[in-house]
Amino acid sequence: MSRIRSLWIAAFIAGLVGAFVPKPEFRYGFFMLDTLMHLMIFAILAFMPMILFRNRRTTFLLAISMAPVGYLLENFHMMMTGESFNAINALANNAGVLAGIAAGFFVRLKLHYEREPLTTEADSTPGNTHDNPCRQLKS
Repeated sequence: MSRIRSLWIAAFIAGLVGAFVPKPEFRYGFFMLDTLMHLMIFAILAFMPMILFRNRRTTFLLAISMAPVGYLLENFHMMMTGESFNAINALANNAGVLAGIAAGFFVRLKLHYEREPLTTEADSTPGNTHDNPCRQLKS
């Protein structure tokens, strides 16, 4: 868990540094590398809370809160560097948040079904009352 938290902190710092550092002009020449970096960083920022916390409400609130953070960082970048607002990067931030939430949802779902105990033949015997709560109430 400490590695996951440190990865989340590193991704957040990378987003902050990217917001305050002027970008070179070649950023769109090589497969829109800047936009792909926005997508990956915000996917990590949304994915990590999905797997770190057990409470669903907390995980979704923290993950979805990365979308406004991305918008604010784009505005800070605009104010600090004097460049114009880049809507493509803002959309990449939001797409990354959605991708991170989707990936985190599937990981949570997989972990949920791995924790669920398997039933055995001894559990399904007719005299066994712990598998049927209604049977427990009648006894």
